[in-house]
Amino acid sequence: MQGGRILIVDDEPMVRETIATVLRDEGYDVDLADDGADALRKLDAHRPDAVLLDLMMPGMNGRQFLTAIRNERGLTDLPVVVMTAVHGVGQRALSLGATDIVEKPFDVDELLGKIALAVYRARGNADLPPPLRTQRMPTIPAEPPPNEGERGVVFLVHHDRGALQRLDAMLSARGYAVVSMGRVTAQLPRLARVLAPRAILLDLDCQGGGLDVVRALRAEPALDGVPVLLFSRADQAVDDVRPDADALAAAAVSQPFDEQLLGFVERLER
Repeated sequence: MQGGRILIVDDEPMVRETIATVLRDEGYDVDLADDGADALRKLDAHRPDAVLLDLMMPGMNGRQFLTAIRNERGLTDLPVVVMTAVHGVGQRALSLGATDIVEKPFDVDELLGKIALAVYRARGNADLPPPLRTQRMPTIPAEPPPNEGERGVVFLVHHDRGALQRLDAMLSARGYAVVSMGRVTAQLPRLARVLAPRAILLDLDCQGGGLDVVRALRAEPALDGVPVLLFSRADQAVDDVRPDADALAAAAVSQPFDEQLLGFVERLER
């Protein structure tokens, strides 16, 4: 399906321009914005058929942009496809008003399919036409299962993939939307600011994991009161950081930490 106007909102110039080139080659008109405030101005100037939105941006972030267009401007029918590179963000984005999700790094066919579907539905077509039914094309996700994410977001950073998946499943079963990562990245404080987690569980043994991360999180005023739990397989690692962790209002535990992590999160529910 060709034609339609797409607004791409992303603070990374290379990402914006790469996606814009792909969409223009498909026959779309493309507008570009580098944050939510810029996107609102572009939206006022030319109403798009669909928005392709990054959640993590300086200034007005994606979550704030979604709130502005859905609640303040009443644009409930404007399709917004959220772009994310972080596992666990998807259901949270849907609860904030996103129409669909596409994960980075992009599968070009998937991206084009979701954009085509968003444009088609923006033009008042509730059902897919027969030609699109034959394509390998994802549908808009259904409503999340009952209780999924209703307790809020929990950040989980763990270096061991198996343990990460096990703890993710454990927390998800309790009704949390889990944002899980295998290592600490420079974007963690900004991502946490956007998603406003109930708690942050941080593996001291993972790449980049340590007190500097906690200091960066505490430097964000919105995250100053978010509970942080540091954990490690090694008792010595926990003993070494515990005095400074206490000063940063962060708890620290060693093995067996599965039960302690769960107990820490359960206390948030009281």
